Amino acid sequence: MAWIEERTRADGGVSACVVWREDGHRGSPRQRETFSAGSDAQNRARAEGFKQMVDAAGQHWPEGWVKGQGFVRPRDDTPWQPTPSFSGVGERYVRQIVDLSPGQRKRYLAQIWTLVDLEVRGVRIFDRPIDAITEGDIKAWLIDWDRALKTKANYHGLLFGVFSYAVEEGYLSTNPCARTAPKRSRVRQSQAELRFLTEEAGWLA
Repeated sequence: MAWIEERTRADGGVSACVVWREDGHRGSPRQRETFSAGSDAQNRARAEGFKQMVDAAGQHWPEGWVKGQGFVRPRDDTPWQPTPSFSGVGERYVRQIVDLSPGQRKRYLAQIWTLVDLEVRGVRIFDRPIDAITEGDIKAWLIDWDRALKTKANYHGLLFGVFSYAVEEGYLSTNPCARTAPKRSRVRQSQAELRFLTEEAGWLA
């Protein structure tokens, strides 16, 4: 097992050094790690914690520990990638759906670009990176877009699929459409109202 040796420094402080033999074999070379940067109590506590890690590792250096530095996170050399746009994610989502007819796929792609070109309160909210579109944006679009509720419900279904795909791909943590879907009962009611108004217009003509 590892053990701790204490030494008094020239400044009067205490350094705590953890000592062990590699693999725990008597003939193996000694390994050392010294803790001296903190107070006496901190150095002793850090040494005790490190000793326990060495013992748990079978008298080896703890995995990921660099002598004299501690646990060092490896440098991430992955180049930074910007978050893709709504249109880019939307197109990929539509093109990867297996059970679509060519006509349906073409229609969904056209709907993606209709949304991208749409201005809501003076802002093209869907002409943005996918992670810049919020639940508030979706609500503003539903409220202000001058279309029948059934049409907006159909588009919302497509949006829900696009954002769910973005969550699966790791671009988002939550779906901004999750709590904004028009209620089915209200959609059916709007359709009934539309039929009534159409018939009434015919009677008045």
